[in-house]
Amino acid sequence: MTASRRALLVAAGAARGGLFRVVLARFLPVAADDPALVAPALLVVNVTGSLLAGFLRGLALDEERKGRDPSGLEAAMVVGFCGGYTSYSAFVASLHEGLAGQLAWPIGLAAATIVLCPLAAALGMRASGRGKGGYPPNPGGGAGRDPEREPEKEPA
Repeated sequence: MTASRRALLVAAGAARGGLFRVVLARFLPVAADDPALVAPALLVVNVTGSLLAGFLRGLALDEERKGRDPSGLEAAMVVGFCGGYTSYSAFVASLHEGLAGQLAWPIGLAAATIVLCPLAAALGMRASGRGKGGYPPNPGGGAGRDPEREPEKEPA
């Protein structure tokens, strides 16, 4: 895949993901009514986005294992859509704006994000069928070496 095609796929996915987050916020007005609820609402968005990203990454790994190129799926959906849908920067800004003067609540939400998002991504990978760790087996044994993709070097 060319760099320009990847960039277009990421941009298209990000636009859709960001729009989806805005539409979702419109239909879930609980956060709009109370600024203190914006950060928890964004936590839910970030956790569900991480779950989806993990699931999609697992599907991409499965496609790769079958010999198919998952780079379009990853660019458009994992990096693009999930990247546009989730927002750590908006989350941090909402912690600062909506929870000014309180210390325990923003620290708790930030800690929850750091813990829950990777767990959600791992759960998503498991749900996609990737199971333990989500990475395809390495029959060559060496770290990062796949004999099917890399020709063996002749002994000197």
